[in-house]
Amino acid sequence: MGRLVCLPFLLALSGVGCGGEAAPSADMNGAATTAAEASASVAKDQHGPTEVVVLDTAGVRLAGIEFDTASTVTTSGLAVTGTITYDANRVSHIGAWTEGRVVALRVPLGAQVGAGQMLALLESPAVGQIRAQERESEELRGIARENFAREQRLAAQGISSRKELLDAEAELRRTEAALRSAEAQLAALGAGHGSGGQFGLAAPFAGVVVARDASIGEMASPTDTLFTVADLSRVWIELNVFERDLARVTVGQSVAVSVTAYVGRKFPGRIVYLGAALDPLSRTVPARVEILNGDRALKPGMFASASIQVGEGGTPVVVVSRDAVQEVGGRAVVFVPGIRRGEFRTVAVEVGEPVGNNRVTIRSGLAAGARVVVAGAFALRSELAKSEIGEGGR
Repeated sequence: MGRLVCLPFLLALSGVGCGGEAAPSADMNGAATTAAEASASVAKDQHGPTEVVVLDTAGVRLAGIEFDTASTVTTSGLAVTGTITYDANRVSHIGAWTEGRVVALRVPLGAQVGAGQMLALLESPAVGQIRAQERESEELRGIARENFAREQRLAAQGISSRKELLDAEAELRRTEAALRSAEAQLAALGAGHGSGGQFGLAAPFAGVVVARDASIGEMASPTDTLFTVADLSRVWIELNVFERDLARVTVGQSVAVSVTAYVGRKFPGRIVYLGAALDPLSRTVPARVEILNGDRALKPGMFASASIQVGEGGTPVVVVSRDAVQEVGGRAVVFVPGIRRGEFRTVAVEVGEPVGNNRVTIRSGLAAGARVVVAGAFALRSELAKSEIGEGGR
């Protein structure tokens, strides 16, 4: 059974009671709304109890009550929801390839970095040992080169034997191989450049430092992620397409994405991937949308609503002003005029995607032609909230 919220001091002025004795009359905008019209224009509420607020003429005026009529639009868009994520091809989790101590941090969190820019300086005993071998191999190679060149001159003069020349060449090749081995070990540890035991961590491409989990003096292991760098000029939207809609969705379709942070703005993209397996619990298939994000407005982690262009034309859907939709008791509702003067009741609705001009689609709960409160809907919701507080304080 629904809940009736009455304001006694206003009802005393208007003569309207809470017991239902007043006869049907015109609403506050002068348009008659009978019980038959209300039942014809508002779909049956299957999402929760109906709650009623009753105001007198002065209360309606103070609340600024204004009505609008639920209309329809023809759309070829399939409404889906999803989450903004990094482009996995343009995000890098950076850490040391060998154990080392962090000795310096070069960039703060949120910094814009270029490809190859140093992020931090680390020091490792293992790197120091290999660098010592590298320097020794460089010295021995220099000596072997001089010796081989001398043997070549002596051999040309007939002073040195062929065997001595070959031995000098073999020694040169051994020192060169030892040097290449040390260089390869340093490259495998990500320490190709530096001095002593120190080496730097560099950004693999231009982007933003979106995470920094390194502190000066701490020991880092190969399993630790010290920095995360992401190129946010392009992001992905991970969507969930219901099984019933799969036949209408294909790779390459255009998608218009919207987020609550930017009301009325659409971000265009295209489906670049459609999953091959169905989630047995949600009965959905993942779809990925690629979107250019030049101004970095879209942030990974944002919740997104999307409309997939699934074909020409489409079926009409009900739309109302976004201001008409309020949240009451965890449900999305709209307020419609009741059968008596100054009476407004809630109708639970399921809200769909935005369609521009500050309007949203209504998937269920409301039929086209229903009169809904636009201006003043928030005031009506506030009256319901006050009544809940009053009941809780008894």
